Amino acid sequence: MKKLLLVLSLACTSVLSFAQETPAAAPESKLAIGVDVVYPYLWRGIKLTSNKLAVQPYLSYAFTDKLTFGTWATTNLSGAADAYNEFDLYLSYQVSPVTKLMLSDYFYNPTKKSGGYRCNYFKYRDSVPRVMDLSVLFDFSEKGAPIDLQLNTIIYGNDYDAEGKRAFSTYAEIGYTHSFEGTGIDARAFVGAAVLNKDGCYGTDENDEAGFGITNLGLNLAKELKFSDKFSLPIFVCYTYNQFGWVNADDKTIHSFFSTGMSFTIK
Repeated sequence: MKKLLLVLSLACTSVLSFAQETPAAAPESKLAIGVDVVYPYLWRGIKLTSNKLAVQPYLSYAFTDKLTFGTWATTNLSGAADAYNEFDLYLSYQVSPVTKLMLSDYFYNPTKKSGGYRCNYFKYRDSVPRVMDLSVLFDFSEKGAPIDLQLNTIIYGNDYDAEGKRAFSTYAEIGYTHSFEGTGIDARAFVGAAVLNKDGCYGTDENDEAGFGITNLGLNLAKELKFSDKFSLPIFVCYTYNQFGWVNADDKTIHSFFSTGMSFTIK
């Protein structure tokens, strides 16, 4: 469970992996299908939706023990102007026991009521609401150190600075996980920052200047609720602090967020 929680938390913030026990003799399935329910949805410390519940289905298939293809989406099941929808594809490769490379295609088409530019998914050009993100993920838990690291850089898509040059917006994060024996609780403390942020992709400070900023500082508590020998339900609660913050409907900047969620599996 601890390993599953860590792997998906590196792929998409505030997401939990569903854990279901199977007989010891049964081979591990290459196909994983499930859905997470979170409130609210935070991505690298950024609140990407208003005060709405987010439903996040996912599917992945492991072609080998190193190469995995997957798809992931989030939706508020709403067409409101403040609703947020995203559909992603990703390809990951396990370079070594502690290192993984991941290429993600993020497509975030706005709703009709938001007035944003809507387009066909298969269009790839500068004005389309999509980016491609290259990530290097490190997990040292198998080596006896409960530490994880990640570095993520946008290499394609709608990510340009004020001069019209590619910004290569970059985010970095480090996490430390501790399991409390006897309670079944895994606690992960983390700190993430926008280390290259020329276009303000990860937010701006009070002077409206893009630059370095701590966008994702907090603590995540996760636990499996076990209902039977074959069924358990992971849940989490999380506190996050974002230096840049999020402006609410009253024009007030909110820096602290509490989020929660649970996960279900189909296969």
